[in-house]
Amino acid sequence: MPNQMKLFILLCSAKAVFSKTEILSHKFGDNVVLKPDSRTNPPSSILWRLGQNKVADFDTDFGPDVTYYGDFNGRTTLDKTTGELTITGLRKTDEGVYSVEFNSKRLEKTYTLSVLKPVPKPAIIVSCNDNKTSCTLTCNGDTAGAEPVTYWWKVGERNWENISKLLTVSKNDSKLHQNDYKYTCKLKNGVSEEDSAPEGQLFDPKPVPKPTIIVSCNDNKISCTLTCNGDTAGAEPVTYWWKVGEGNWEGIGKLLTVAKSDSKLHQKGYKYTCKLNNSVSEKVSDPIGPLFDPKPVPKPTIIVSCNDNKISCTLTCDGDTADAEPVTYWWKVGEGNWEGIGKLLTVARSDSKRHQNGYKYTCKLKNSVSEKDSDPVGQLFGQTSSFVGVGVGVAIPCAAIAILVFVVWRKKTGPPNNTVSRFRKTCGENKEQDNTGRVDQGLGNGENKEQENPSRVEQELVNVAEVNGFNNAEESNEQTKVIFDDKL
Repeated sequence: MPNQMKLFILLCSAKAVFSKTEILSHKFGDNVVLKPDSRTNPPSSILWRLGQNKVADFDTDFGPDVTYYGDFNGRTTLDKTTGELTITGLRKTDEGVYSVEFNSKRLEKTYTLSVLKPVPKPAIIVSCNDNKTSCTLTCNGDTAGAEPVTYWWKVGERNWENISKLLTVSKNDSKLHQNDYKYTCKLKNGVSEEDSAPEGQLFDPKPVPKPTIIVSCNDNKISCTLTCNGDTAGAEPVTYWWKVGEGNWEGIGKLLTVAKSDSKLHQKGYKYTCKLNNSVSEKVSDPIGPLFDPKPVPKPTIIVSCNDNKISCTLTCDGDTADAEPVTYWWKVGEGNWEGIGKLLTVARSDSKRHQNGYKYTCKLKNSVSEKDSDPVGQLFGQTSSFVGVGVGVAIPCAAIAILVFVVWRKKTGPPNNTVSRFRKTCGENKEQDNTGRVDQGLGNGENKEQENPSRVEQELVNVAEVNGFNNAEESNEQTKVIFDDKL
């Protein structure tokens, strides 16, 4: 027979034998059952071997008992009908190839048994080059007694890959930008498997970009979704934060949904801001808002509160601005320009504006959809009396009286002795209630005559009253006395 033919037959025989081998893996202390192929008739003799060593032996010619050998005695059971062999409390020494003979003939099927420890939970050891552009990851664990062991790796949420104990990654690897840069390894043998804790990120991310807020509202604009948008490729992992008005930052997520009925909408100008944050940087968007149109502002009223001596007053532009915010407050003094000052306006008596445009103060409420003016208030402080005004008010009637007195004096032989003193008393001390009646009585008949025959002296008295205006009552009195003296 040619050698090629012999080799072919040998290979086929080996393949047939190999194909009948059952691979079994069990943990220490487990039980195992080795099952021969079923037979029609029970065998008269059964012999199990581990390699060349006997494990259990039964032969009807030598009686009904089974003989167990070595360490298998006491923890092994042979079924004399089926030929099944049960081994309990597996030990490392139980490993090997098992075979069985029925009626002194070896069966083709064999059993390769491995007794293994469970694999430990591995840990990832990271070692990077100096400039940290490349790192080597080692899936580390004590696998003594657990071999053969296989090593598996997973990047982020990708599928497991059977690579090796070591994994090398570089900073420019595109996988690094997926699923938060996390790396996980797995140890696996025939009886167990364990995953490591994820490791990452290995390389510092890029700084986050400045985000922008994209707003999408429903048709009737009672609800809006805000998206904190930015290109975070290379910057992951990134967290998203939101702030309403001047409230605190909240780690909510990339999306924020707000409704018109949300109470937060009415706080601090309806402004919304988002922030992107990672391990090396953070950036804040520009605020947006309001999202929903506010109500029109009400007509304000001005509330005035002054100190006790009324030299300073505070004006409050008051109105119910709930649901109308954001609102700005404006003030106008008299006919001056509107000024955006604030809700309160403080004015003092010494303020020069008091004396302009009638002392009137007006406030205005204003938002994005409306504005309303208050009714004006003022004057806040009482009118200050003018001493000059009082002097003129007294001088004019005194001048008239002087003219009438002189007319009477001219028409008579001489004035009464007490006429001038009474005139001076009347004009100097301003006591019309005591003397006016007497003067009027004495002058009654001469008034018409004086109107018919005016004289030069009378005209001078008129000129004195009109031109000089008499600064006060005493000055008027003195002027009149000089004129009397000159003419006498």
